[in-house]
Amino acid sequence: MNERAGIEFSFKHYLREDVASEITKFCRGRWVALESVSRRGRRIFHRYWDNERPLTISSPVDVKRILNRFRYSVPRTFYASANIYGRLKGKEDLRRDNILYSTPSWDIDGSLNEVDLIKEAARILIEELRRHEVERSFYLIWSGRGIHLHLNERAISDKFWETDPLRISFSIVEYVLREVRDDLMKLCERSKDPERRLKLENIMDVQRVFTTPLSLHRELDLVAVTIDPEKLDEFDLSWADPRNFRYWRDWDRYSEGEADRLAERALEAVKDENRLSITLEQREGRGRGLPIRSVGRFQVMALVQAARYYVLKGDLEKAKSFGLNRAIFYAWAKHRGVGGRRIKTAREKISEKPKKGVIEEYIGDEVAFKSKDGWFMIGGQAQRPTDFDRQVTVRFGKAFEKYWEAAVKYVKSFPRETLESQREFYKRVYLPIRDRIDKLLSA
Repeated sequence: MNERAGIEFSFKHYLREDVASEITKFCRGRWVALESVSRRGRRIFHRYWDNERPLTISSPVDVKRILNRFRYSVPRTFYASANIYGRLKGKEDLRRDNILYSTPSWDIDGSLNEVDLIKEAARILIEELRRHEVERSFYLIWSGRGIHLHLNERAISDKFWETDPLRISFSIVEYVLREVRDDLMKLCERSKDPERRLKLENIMDVQRVFTTPLSLHRELDLVAVTIDPEKLDEFDLSWADPRNFRYWRDWDRYSEGEADRLAERALEAVKDENRLSITLEQREGRGRGLPIRSVGRFQVMALVQAARYYVLKGDLEKAKSFGLNRAIFYAWAKHRGVGGRRIKTAREKISEKPKKGVIEEYIGDEVAFKSKDGWFMIGGQAQRPTDFDRQVTVRFGKAFEKYWEAAVKYVKSFPRETLESQREFYKRVYLPIRDRIDKLLSA
């Protein structure tokens, strides 16, 4: 599809009255994002108006305003934050203490060849919600390659939201996943697609965004249709066809207080910040699988960046600091929505000048900042080896040493010029294993 056809396709879809209406219902009070494609094919993540005011949608007219504002690229996908804010007039309103609610959401990711497994995973989660007496206040959205299961935040009484909304949503998602972990792991063992295995994880965090109802997928010509849980068995991909999509109009129903007992149990049970990720890793040289419970893209980035530093510099402790630092940086860049601007290298102009007393270290064409004690730092906070162990090592459990050795071996297989290039390392080393950490063991 050429650029003109792409623009016409997107505008025709988003200017439909029902599409703009459903997007608006979901986005009210949320921080909105639009992903588009530039004329050069680069993906751009828009999150602000020109005056750096966060994008918001409070009426269907706002959908048209956003489309018009970014009309010089091909508009593709609308997202909205998991968080609902008190007000969103400027960047200062994105403070954590301005969050009123946070929508508990479960992310089920899989292959288009295994839609039945994705649906079965959703049924397991739904049954668990019902076991906790939540009957009406949840809805499903086909995300393109999986399902987002959202619990309506208004099903939880205001008294719970008065303390820490993010802790509420995180704890509920984590609690439910832990309760059905064994059933989900058995399901993951049946996932056979070599390119995209079934995966469920707790991705709740302060910057989390989700595809809005009736948005187009970022790559696939599929619509993010809402699905009535009672009709999940009937769902197939024809429902998401942009030319004749089918969706559930009453997705925003809820019963106030219905999820209070679930919230109470979750807060009582979840005392830590560890988050569950359920997928399947291939055993080296075997067809059987071993579940990995909490390794996501953040941990993969930290691991390979640490291996990169270790291969180039030979300092294991500094490697851990660097790996965690780069993982935090890329997570920040992604969720910040840097408007599609490419990350500057050390030999280009760097707008963020280091503070006095901060040391620069060059890793090829990339620069990172260190504190006086020698640890890499970002946002005024140092990343120490113990932080790496807490946020990365423990996620691999007893398998960490095996993965560390595999990561070092994998990184060593690339030319030095690749390791010294920020762009080439990201593209050639990290991306191929980003969602397939098991590839390290066969590299």
